[in-house]
Amino acid sequence: MQLRRILFPLFPALALWCAPIAHADPLSAMQADAQALDAMAQTWPQLQSAAQSYGQLAPYASAMWAGPGPVVTTPWGYREQCHNTRWDTTTQYLVTGGLNIGGDAEAEAYAIQAVATDFQEQLSQYLVTLAQSGNPQEEALANEILAQKGPLLQSLDTLTALLNTTANQLSDAMGPSTDLQPLPISHWQAGIGDAPNLAQVRYLPGPNDGAPIGWYAGMAPSSIWIRLEDICPTGTASLPTLPLKARVEQAVQQALVDEPSLGQVVQPLESGSTWTAPALFSGFGGVGPNPVRERLVAALAADETGIAGYMAPISGPLSQYNGEVQRILKEVASGDD
Repeated sequence: MQLRRILFPLFPALALWCAPIAHADPLSAMQADAQALDAMAQTWPQLQSAAQSYGQLAPYASAMWAGPGPVVTTPWGYREQCHNTRWDTTTQYLVTGGLNIGGDAEAEAYAIQAVATDFQEQLSQYLVTLAQSGNPQEEALANEILAQKGPLLQSLDTLTALLNTTANQLSDAMGPSTDLQPLPISHWQAGIGDAPNLAQVRYLPGPNDGAPIGWYAGMAPSSIWIRLEDICPTGTASLPTLPLKARVEQAVQQALVDEPSLGQVVQPLESGSTWTAPALFSGFGGVGPNPVRERLVAALAADETGIAGYMAPISGPLSQYNGEVQRILKEVASGDD
């Protein structure tokens, strides 16, 4: 999957931010950042797990699930091209889900970087306020918090370094020696959205009374009365989803509060994933051993597993940084009592 607009190469620039965002109340800003970071520390591993689980998408790359659909023979000996109801009800939504996972991870990573950076900047402003208050109790609180700022900054440095490593991995993967497969379609865009839970996806075959697409190979009978009943397979699907979209959108909203200029970057992601499948008999309708829809599903299955591997090292440092943040806020709360 050659991501067109991926966040990670921008991390080095984001890591150089040094001017704190002006907030009227640093403590309120810290509390909002801490709440968002605590949520993202839970969501990021879930996104990574979702990407990893999409390696199980590979069986859906078969002709049964992604091909052009079966051909049936009428009682009069003519053949009809049927819809692929497995693709129509199931597989195409799994493709969208795979793109959503990529868009979710991109947006979440923007939010992690923006919010994590903003917290330490707001903390610095808060400490200055305490130190200059002239209140001995607040000055003592500032000294207690300052003792914890070293581990906070160290964990932020570790998190940022790993995010930048991930950037390099993805950058290399999108080069000539890529480990990720380019998607065999020209029009697609990853965005924020939910994804089907592959472990719970179910396809339910229906009766053979569906209407066809048309006569196979264009060989139609001369009489319109030859086909008096529909005999194509039908089916429905159950596609329980992983509730990722709302969590990611909440993280993005906090990131935009902290860094409004991110809006121009995340706006395309907020529109959701879009893609265009090839026409039924353009490049895959029974032509060749690797139809486009089948190759699309296979590429997503392989690429999501690779992306999950790039995401995995972030979970631990993110959890550690979040822990430092929550400890500082508890110290602040106890000092205000």
